[in-house]
Amino acid sequence: MIKFNNVTKIFGKQCALDNINLDIDTGEFIFLVGKSGAGKSTLMRLLYREEKPTAGQVYIGGVNVAKIRSSRIHNLRKCMGIVFQDFKLLPRQSVYDNVAYVIRALGVSTKEVDIRVKGALKVVGLYHKMKAKPTELSGGEQQRVGIARAIVNGPPLLIADEPTGNLDPISSIEVMKILEQVNKKGITVIVSTHDHAIVNHFKKRVITLDQGSIIRDVNSGTYHQ
Repeated sequence: MIKFNNVTKIFGKQCALDNINLDIDTGEFIFLVGKSGAGKSTLMRLLYREEKPTAGQVYIGGVNVAKIRSSRIHNLRKCMGIVFQDFKLLPRQSVYDNVAYVIRALGVSTKEVDIRVKGALKVVGLYHKMKAKPTELSGGEQQRVGIARAIVNGPPLLIADEPTGNLDPISSIEVMKILEQVNKKGITVIVSTHDHAIVNHFKKRVITLDQGSIIRDVNSGTYHQ
């Protein structure tokens, strides 16, 4: 599904990614780990075309995303869900409307919006709070709204950049269990994290970056092994 072919990314004089070669199959669950500045976020931004590689190719479903015209980037992003560390919810909108926002913008019918939003909220366990505002929710619940928003359009790929970075340990486990549940539906999940306990608990494929290079890639791994 995803292929990085000799990918290098340079910002000024800094090499953020150095000749990355990586294959991720459809339906995999990946933990991307490493110290701050190792290149994790840069790698993810290349996937959703926030950045373009300095050299090499990034393929999703056989399409070189670096070659996509700027006017077509929104089509690329419709095929993926993105979960952020800081939630990025609309504070004055209800939980329902935060999740519905994405597919309303795509011109989906009101009836279909309702079906999809309620379905996504059931997946994350927040159906009963659809009328609440984000400020009335805990951090863990806000992140679950973020996940519902990311999956409401049924994307084949979900990218989560430090999704538990602002959460307590219990909420972190709850969020990761939801991402694991999403993955079991066949959605490819890539999670960037510094959370050792989370990685050690779930034992998925672990890819470790250091100074822009992949130094370890293990199946059913832990943070260090």
